[in-house]
Amino acid sequence: MKSNKSILLLAAAVVLLAILAGVSAALLSREDAPLRNTSGESSSEIPVPGSTAVPTTEPDEDWGNTVEIDGVMYRLNPDLETVLFLGADDGGTAAPGLAPGEGRRADTILVLLLNKREKEIRLLAVSRDTIADVDVYAANGDYAYTAPTHINMQYFYGDSPSRSCFLMKRAVSRLLYGIRMDGCLALNAQGIVTIVDFLGGLAVTMPEDYTQIDPRYQAGASLTLTGEETERLLRFRDTSVHGSNEDRVQRQVRLIKALVEKLQKNTGASRLKELLDAADGDVCSDLDAETLKKLVSYRLNPEPLTLPGIPVEGTNHDEFHVDEAALRKLVIELFYQPVE
Repeated sequence: MKSNKSILLLAAAVVLLAILAGVSAALLSREDAPLRNTSGESSSEIPVPGSTAVPTTEPDEDWGNTVEIDGVMYRLNPDLETVLFLGADDGGTAAPGLAPGEGRRADTILVLLLNKREKEIRLLAVSRDTIADVDVYAANGDYAYTAPTHINMQYFYGDSPSRSCFLMKRAVSRLLYGIRMDGCLALNAQGIVTIVDFLGGLAVTMPEDYTQIDPRYQAGASLTLTGEETERLLRFRDTSVHGSNEDRVQRQVRLIKALVEKLQKNTGASRLKELLDAADGDVCSDLDAETLKKLVSYRLNPEPLTLPGIPVEGTNHDEFHVDEAALRKLVIELFYQPVE
């Protein structure tokens, strides 16, 4: 028989699905029929990505359920489920009529690996500056072409949060050699503020000196951040310093990890409903009840990971170039098992 705690968690997840049904319905209905430009004509309204870097992976490199590496056969771990977490710089704007950079972008990109056997969640951070293949769409919504640029720009080409989530799932999957993103959970800036304030703030210890953000943020300082302070610390980046986003990625991983841990400790069924009611309109998700139950019950692995690679100074903006050999090794270690 299920414990009362399990029943409460499942009930909370059902409540979450009901609240999010409106924003996720469009994604579920459109996912099997992505937009395509069948005319073969180009459009002067199509924004052009701003990187000349080569794409990190090719579509024909998708590995599928099995892959052979150095004579060893591997198969996908059947106990894994993946959730893409996005922190979106939204501003209430959508792609049509805007140039890239003027609308919504995904500034925080985390892959959550849920291991059903180990009852554990592992975090893999993807830099927003990662150069990857991005599907570009014209202002009328037609697919135009695929080109390498910053992966966070894929979010821009969706005409709604749910569509943007779908496009980001596809882009991150392609980056990881076809690893499927089973679901997506996206929060905009106001959603993060609302959730942190509802939970009474976020207790953190500054791992290094961030006094350029706030004089109180000295290395080793233990503070309880408000929602606005958390959101600012998540997003702050000194754009005058080359490679500054890599420090921000580390900050984001630590803060999101702390936020998830606090949610797990403080969110029962009734409290979760109150939290979601407060954040309604600032959350987009296509997660089912069982996955939501795992997110609030599985333990977090204490060692989050980041995508391997190096920051490169681009013509207009910093770029993060993936180390392909290291990425292949990481994908095998995280998502596959050797076939005996």
